[in-house]
Amino acid sequence: MTQNNKPSFFPKLLVIVLVILLVALIGTLIGAPAIAARSFGPADRSLNPILRAHYAITLLRSKDELLTSAQESNFPRKFSIEPDESVEALCRRLEDEAYTSSGALFCTYLVYSGLDRKIQSGTFTLKPELSSIEIAHTITDPEARDITFYIYPGWRLEEIAESIDLSGFEFSGKEFLAFAFAPPDSIRAQLQLPAQASLEGYLYPGEYSLEPHIDLESTIEVFLSNFRAHMQSEELLAGISAQQLTFHEALTLASIIERETRADEEKATIASVFYNRLAEGMRLQTDPTVQYALGFDEIEQTWWKTQLTEADMQVDSPYNTYLYAGLPPGPIANPSLASLEAVAYPAQTPYFYFRAKCDGSGTHAFSVTYEEHLNNACP
Repeated sequence: MTQNNKPSFFPKLLVIVLVILLVALIGTLIGAPAIAARSFGPADRSLNPILRAHYAITLLRSKDELLTSAQESNFPRKFSIEPDESVEALCRRLEDEAYTSSGALFCTYLVYSGLDRKIQSGTFTLKPELSSIEIAHTITDPEARDITFYIYPGWRLEEIAESIDLSGFEFSGKEFLAFAFAPPDSIRAQLQLPAQASLEGYLYPGEYSLEPHIDLESTIEVFLSNFRAHMQSEELLAGISAQQLTFHEALTLASIIERETRADEEKATIASVFYNRLAEGMRLQTDPTVQYALGFDEIEQTWWKTQLTEADMQVDSPYNTYLYAGLPPGPIANPSLASLEAVAYPAQTPYFYFRAKCDGSGTHAFSVTYEEHLNNACP
């Protein structure tokens, strides 16, 4: 019996198949990331070759979905990221809020590019035309983060300007003041500002999230838009009209009340005191108007000097309500909604005087007569 010593065909075929598969695998490991890099940038170097190829293939299959906007909104929207928010939760939220069509695909790109380790906390203004890839690069760019800016109730324009210089805007506090003290005619007409009036009092206090490259005019418009939305409702304007005040006069009185107290619960009572004094032809005699007239105090390093002297009370300014009767020419600060509501809906009281209580509460004791007022002085 003879033996067939010819080698089997099948082992050779198996070797050929394995070689082909190996070549295909190597081609995929090298080729897919190279192709993906043309559209999505290079893969993160920390990824092993298999993951790099896997993510590249996944992205290439959904190339159009990633490179075009999935947003249905026609307006920029604010998207906030918490410091402790996980990448997975962030991706799900981007899908839930319709910034991207697939949170899982968005996460894939973040990991592929290494951006998952560079996500910034804060608020971002995301424009409707941004694709998922562009959103990913936006939320990982610290310079794309919105500027968080506060206008505190009772701040005057100069204090806002000082904060502008500390907040990273592309315009200065000096430029802001030049605009605010001499607003263009279009804004004057819009607000019905009296002649020579500034924007003092018309910049609504609150927290703002502003685009990092926003210009001065757009920033002012954000403040004014918020002011109109909160301070000029039909109900509030009707209340002001019932007090027989113009809006500018009401805002002026509200600004004085704002500087007199931080306690919202007593603002309507303080308003009643001022109304009672005006009705009797008495001067308002309120310290904040003198402080405003004096301006910045170099010794106390503040715009609101606390230790007023007899000489301070004699400063010749139309804002000095110790010297001049009636309301000053305009607001002395930017009041809160609560202060303007107190002007529109004052309490009905017999009081003509008030002074700070001696208990450190920051609230006031009210009195009808001057003698009672003197008796409320601290020991």
